[in-house]
Amino acid sequence: MQRFSLPTFVFSVALAISQAGGWSGTAQADTQLLGPVETRQLGLEEVWRRNLSVPAGRQSIIDQKMVVHQTMSHSFVEVIEKSAQGAEPAEAVSADDAAAEAPVIDENATVYARIVVDMDPEKRGAVDEDEANRLGRLEILRLKRRGIEAELRTRKVPMIRFYTLSNDGTVECRDAESGELIWLQRVGGAGRTYGGLGVDETYVTVVNGGELIKLDVANGQEFGVTKLDYVPTGGAMHCNGYAVVPSVGSRIVCYDLNNSIPPPFAEIVSGGTLKMPAHLADANKVAWGTDRGFVYLMELEGEPNVQFRLNTDGIVSGTPAVASGERFFFGSESGQIYGLKATRTGEVLWSRPTGEPIYNSPIFYDEKVLYPTAYGNLMCVSAEDGYSVWPNMVPGVQELLGGIDGKIYARSMAGSLIVVAAEDGKLLGRFPNIQPDSLVVNRSTNRLYLVNERGTMQCLRRPGAVLPKVIQSSAPPEKDEEEAELEKQEPEKTDGGTGTPFDPGTNPFGGDGNDPFGGDMADPFAPAGGADPFGDSPF
Repeated sequence: MQRFSLPTFVFSVALAISQAGGWSGTAQADTQLLGPVETRQLGLEEVWRRNLSVPAGRQSIIDQKMVVHQTMSHSFVEVIEKSAQGAEPAEAVSADDAAAEAPVIDENATVYARIVVDMDPEKRGAVDEDEANRLGRLEILRLKRRGIEAELRTRKVPMIRFYTLSNDGTVECRDAESGELIWLQRVGGAGRTYGGLGVDETYVTVVNGGELIKLDVANGQEFGVTKLDYVPTGGAMHCNGYAVVPSVGSRIVCYDLNNSIPPPFAEIVSGGTLKMPAHLADANKVAWGTDRGFVYLMELEGEPNVQFRLNTDGIVSGTPAVASGERFFFGSESGQIYGLKATRTGEVLWSRPTGEPIYNSPIFYDEKVLYPTAYGNLMCVSAEDGYSVWPNMVPGVQELLGGIDGKIYARSMAGSLIVVAAEDGKLLGRFPNIQPDSLVVNRSTNRLYLVNERGTMQCLRRPGAVLPKVIQSSAPPEKDEEEAELEKQEPEKTDGGTGTPFDPGTNPFGGDGNDPFGGDMADPFAPAGGADPFGDSPF
């Protein structure tokens, strides 16, 4: 007879409860990422899934930034289908012309092989460009034996990285396309509050208490620590070699990242900064809203200077969306939406009332601006004039993820994932089983990123989109000043003449002159015989 052991029974029950809790937690966490079934339904495929270097899951993440580096790139040697026109003899061009003209990449060309060129020659199994070309030529010979004509081309893709800061000071740099960990560094003191990350082509900065810690963007090596002159209210944002740090006392402070000798530039503005400023990279300008109802624009070309401020109708609490052509888009607490061109005097492109408060940041996508309202409605307006693009607003939207291939991904008020057509706002799908807890908003590439509560990140893409596509907007063509003035002054012409109501050819009162009462019209007050009705005076 088997003897009953109370400690063994208690341990077994505890183990069963813990396992059940673990299974329940795992099942709950899995609903925050996409499984194979949901991925197919969305027309996507999973690229990678990795555990981030965070001590306590998603709740320990202070900040995440995805950066498209313009000075760093991945190189590929591709074996593609030979063009039907055949190879033409190359014309002699100068080195400057060759550098200025970027090669045109045919996205529809059939790619038979793609060989990655390693930038680090010391890496084990590294393939340099010469070796990649040799392997590519061998592949061309193999294809030729099968009757397939192919050729080589070299392609470069900007390096895209994810930077994550945890509340214990861990800074992680990860390749956004492969999920591979590039470097890991722990900085600062855990007893001091961490602010957000600042990232550019050279440095990564972390605000820790009253210090600004500077790291090498290539390997995470610590460069040094800068004592901040003012108490920061958040993290740092990089622009043209400066770290822009919102600080107490309604100050915006700019620290030179390359020269710590000169004192920082500090400007006192009207109101505190509610969110980090938005950075317009192609013009070295930043914009931010304050709790006093102003939007400021600063230029960091040379010495930083505040160019203008815009008195908005209500508080602007979200970070403005940016687009090429020096354009910023934002909404206010009173429900007013704005399109702003960052000239030296500030040009309001358009301003429209919506009737619903707007607190979150909008998203610019394909010359459209998406505004989520406080009432859970998603509106889409034209970036050109601010008028609605969709016939109706999409209800029940809480937060946006971004847009991929004409589809807008968002989280509903109920917490589920929804997909909307960017063209007309039609609801394409609602997935109650997917409850994304943390949304990594992607405004730069055609990738979708999700993070669950355990700190696992998932990257998704459209099938076949092996290489990332960097989303770039093009500024609308500017009209000539004389043409714009003529459009305002010149009336619309018709076939009847100049189109004016007093045109001689279209006189509504007859006649052939400019006098609207001219012509041979009869006097309506004359008697039948032409006699004066007052000719015979009774007096």
